[in-house]
Amino acid sequence: MVIIPVIDLCQGQVVHAVKGQRDRYLPIQSQLCHGADPGDILQAFLDIYPFEIIYIADLDAINGKKSNDDIINKLQRQFPTQNFWLDYGGSSKEEVIQHQRPLISQIIGSESGINPDTLAVLQDISPFPILSLDFKDGHFIGDHTLLKHPEVWPDNIIIMNLSRVGSGLGPDFELLDQIKSLASDKNFYIAGGIRNQGDFKQLKTISLTGVLIATALHNCQITCQEISEFI
Repeated sequence: MVIIPVIDLCQGQVVHAVKGQRDRYLPIQSQLCHGADPGDILQAFLDIYPFEIIYIADLDAINGKKSNDDIINKLQRQFPTQNFWLDYGGSSKEEVIQHQRPLISQIIGSESGINPDTLAVLQDISPFPILSLDFKDGHFIGDHTLLKHPEVWPDNIIIMNLSRVGSGLGPDFELLDQIKSLASDKNFYIAGGIRNQGDFKQLKTISLTGVLIATALHNCQITCQEISEFI
């Protein structure tokens, strides 16, 4: 199983994402290093464990503001062999082509409003895209027809419960079961609420490809040994 650390970027800094309330996000206060510099945070993650993939959410771009492309380019120069998953809120053919880069897989979030027809087109353009099915407060965020056509989903699916992100409430196992029942042949990753080794153990009993985490790493609630055992 793959563990993917998350870096949420806002105005050039790493911020602490809590329950999807993006207007309230503050610069991260991590126990791993001082400050909220993206390069320092990424290095601190890799000092814990040589993670295969790092997830980056460009919150400014997602919210329709100036993107953090300069920061992302800098991270690629600092860590030239690192694989990244990038969510910038894009959903059009032009945006996907513009953001194609080596070692970066693009996230296509349902919150962008993408429909099944457009998703099918984008998969022909972007190599190995990842679909994020986004939920908040018990509701699906996006075009509901997307849930009715799992045949157009790419191989890799993130089940993102924004209400659980940074909440300490634990993973949403009910939502995970619900979405997995729609397309059992996909690779599923869960995001939001993962706290500690106990959650890891429970997730390991489920057919799951990976998990996305941030807060539990920053708070040192998960150790290198526990990560190794989970993987």
